[in-house]
Amino acid sequence: MQVPTSSPKYDAIICVGPQHIAIAKTVIQRLKLFFHPQHIYVVTNESHFKDFQLLIPELDLILVNENDLFERFNLQSVANYLEERINKKERAGWYFQQFLKMEIAKIIQNEYYLIWDADTVPLKPIRFFNNENRVLIHKSEENHPPYFETLKRILGLSKAVDYSFISEHLMVRTSLMRTMLLKLRADDDDRAWPYHILENIKTEDLPLSGFSEYETYGNFLRSTDPESFALRTDPAEILYSSRNGSTFFSSSPQPKDLDFLAALGLHYVTFETWQDSNSRKVRANRKRSRLFLFFKNAPLLNIISRQIKKNFMKTYSLPRQP
Repeated sequence: MQVPTSSPKYDAIICVGPQHIAIAKTVIQRLKLFFHPQHIYVVTNESHFKDFQLLIPELDLILVNENDLFERFNLQSVANYLEERINKKERAGWYFQQFLKMEIAKIIQNEYYLIWDADTVPLKPIRFFNNENRVLIHKSEENHPPYFETLKRILGLSKAVDYSFISEHLMVRTSLMRTMLLKLRADDDDRAWPYHILENIKTEDLPLSGFSEYETYGNFLRSTDPESFALRTDPAEILYSSRNGSTFFSSSPQPKDLDFLAALGLHYVTFETWQDSNSRKVRANRKRSRLFLFFKNAPLLNIISRQIKKNFMKTYSLPRQP
């Protein structure tokens, strides 16, 4: 089989809420540095545009008002629906950001777009296509039955694989997402397609987690075009990550914190804003990381850096590369 000379071009999309503005700036800069998407779409409330204005000329940012992406549907629409049906609207933002990641396909110009979580910092380059230009999928072991009950109701599909498509990122084929959105629109309903999803989530699941855009798109992809993607099984393609960045270095990591995490072999780390961080432990971790970075290039002293790395990875049960 002939090996393609280049990978497909793609854009990136990041949905940013008020709690993620600070970390999102770091994420956006590193998306451009390591992945080189043609454009980065930042979907956020218009009131936050000012926070990203200085990055626009440097990083090819396109700012999208989250309340204008749909014609007749916005965050308040989700909140109103949830309040009317279950008298709770706390999960409105959680559902809405998933719908935004799907609806963005209608304005993306490239063949693919990369969905990337706003609180997940890239640490090094990542390939998203293999040598045959098949999308590389980073699988996980999550299995939340309500996601697949909703999937069955909205698309008539059962879970098609024995793994999960949920990750901190997903490379999407724009045309396939558009096709899926057409199937989500009920023939006798002229409302926005997210209502079709919301109405097919069980009442007991609605206030929790009743829908996953990753599982929905992933299983639709598997059922319609299984040859267009491949799982990351080759050791050179497997990704290593952690969701405990805030435990290590707080939710506001410094550049040298990120250099240290990259040196541990991690490809990306998530910094949860709600995650507890102990200031004393953060200071201690920063001290260790600076010692590591100082000693790692000293031939006679790098045994110290190796020991720091070993102890840190053991303490936090970080994944080890083979």
